[in-house]
Amino acid sequence: MIKVFGTEMATEVVNHAMQCHGAMGMTKELPLQLMANQVRLMHVYEGPTEVHRMAIAKRTLKDF
Repeated sequence: MIKVFGTEMATEVVNHAMQCHGAMGMTKELPLQLMANQVRLMHVYEGPTEVHRMAIAKRTLKDF
């Protein structure tokens, strides 16, 4: 659950920061471009978020 929540929250924070900085958020002068690339990789690292959601759902619902 942490991987799912952390990835989504990091994406939201970086996207918001890039929007606040406007065009400067896309340049290499600020670390936001690097952060945006790293956040995109977080969605795939150790499996896509959707796979983790399915695993959480299966474990939660297996007793029902």
